[in-house]
Amino acid sequence: MIKETFIIGATEETHKTHRKAALYAILGDLLFIVLPLVVISIVDVSVGRSLFAIIESPELSFGSAVLFGQTIIKVVSGFAHTKPSGAEQPVFIIALIIVFGLVPSLVVLALLLSISPIPHELQLAQACIFALGIFTFLLFGVNGHALSLRFGGKQLDRHNDLPSSK
Repeated sequence: MIKETFIIGATEETHKTHRKAALYAILGDLLFIVLPLVVISIVDVSVGRSLFAIIESPELSFGSAVLFGQTIIKVVSGFAHTKPSGAEQPVFIIALIIVFGLVPSLVVLALLLSISPIPHELQLAQACIFALGIFTFLLFGVNGHALSLRFGGKQLDRHNDLPSSK
């Protein structure tokens, strides 16, 4: 009984460690995704535009598309390492990200590139989709990266049919 409690406690502590490491990794990724937007905002301010002029440019939608794409990569990587018995959960999560995140961000990007002047509603939609992209990347990205860390040390038995190279 005491041994089981110790093992369970160690497992929970390991999961917390993986989640903390995943959070730092995802925050680092997020900083590099947002970096070009920060530079564009600095340039906008230096030439006399508003700090919020970035909302009028398509770069924010491009950043949203990158966020949703990176989220998909993290989710796929996490599930690839865990080798779930059914593919329903990962497929559902990826479908949600594509349908409600990636596609709308690309549609808004296309509209921003083709419509002049840019309607206020489209600017608002772009900002909301970007915020959703950050939230989605943090939520699913941390979980996917933590799964990769947790199960990444174990060898994936994908090529059991191949002879070993000993």
